[in-house]
Amino acid sequence: MRDSLNGNDNPVLMSRRVSVQSNFQMTQPLLCSGCERRFSELGESYVLPLLSRKKTFPLLDRLRIAMPLYATFQNSAFECPRVGLDGEKLGYFGLSLLWRAGVRPWRTFDKATTSVQLDANHLEKLRRYLSGETGWPINLAVIVTVATDFVSQQSCFVPFRVPDNPVFPTTYGTMIKGLYYRFVFQDNPPAALRAISVSGGGMNLIFARDCADKSWEPVASMMESTVPKGSLAKPMQGFAGKVREIDPATIQPSRH
Repeated sequence: MRDSLNGNDNPVLMSRRVSVQSNFQMTQPLLCSGCERRFSELGESYVLPLLSRKKTFPLLDRLRIAMPLYATFQNSAFECPRVGLDGEKLGYFGLSLLWRAGVRPWRTFDKATTSVQLDANHLEKLRRYLSGETGWPINLAVIVTVATDFVSQQSCFVPFRVPDNPVFPTTYGTMIKGLYYRFVFQDNPPAALRAISVSGGGMNLIFARDCADKSWEPVASMMESTVPKGSLAKPMQGFAGKVREIDPATIQPSRH
C-alpha cells in the first residue's frame, strides 16, 4: 500500500466520518509466535508478492499469458494448478484475514472499532482449519477473483458482510490490492459452488474480471459522509463531489 506516486508513501484511510493519509495500522496482541509463523508460511509469504504494485501485478500478469478454462463477456476462469498457482495458500490467506476480523473488534484510525460478525460455529470451524486441527470446512467455498480494473488494484477493505444476497445469504468479502475474495457459508453447498472454490477439493478455480462494481460495495455509503482532512482536503474536494453525484441505483451489491 506504500506505492505512492505523489511522494507521500502513506495510504489513504477512510471511515464514514473522515479520510486521511496516514501510516496508522490496526494492531493488537492476538497470536502466539507459532501461529504468526503458520499464517505467514501457509498464506501471507506466498500471496503478498503476487499483489498489485506500482507498475506490475504479478498475479494478473500470470493469468494474462495463460489459457483460461473458459471465458465469457464478464470474466475468465483458470485452474490454479495449470497456471502454477497454489489455490490452497490463496484460500488459507483469505480465511486468515476473515477469522482475524471476526475474532474480536479492531480499533480504527478515527478511534472507532470495526469487526465482522461471524456465527460462532463458523468462527470455530475457521479456527480449527487455520490451526491445522481439521481439514477444509465442508460448508465453505472461497471464490477468488483477480481484478483487472485500476481502482480495485489500489484498494484494501477489511472483511465485510455482502448485503442482499438472496442466493447465498451468508457471504463475506474483502479486497486486498486487486485480489477480491468472497467467502460463502452454506449448509450442504451445491456441487457447482464447491467446484469453483479456489481450495477445498474442487476444481481450484481463480477468476479474472473488472471488479469496479464490487469495489464500491463497502465504501459507497462512506463516500457520502467522509470528510477529507489534512493533505487530502484540497485535492479531494473535486473528487468527493463527483462521487456524490453517482446515482446509488447504479451501485449494485454482489449477487455471487
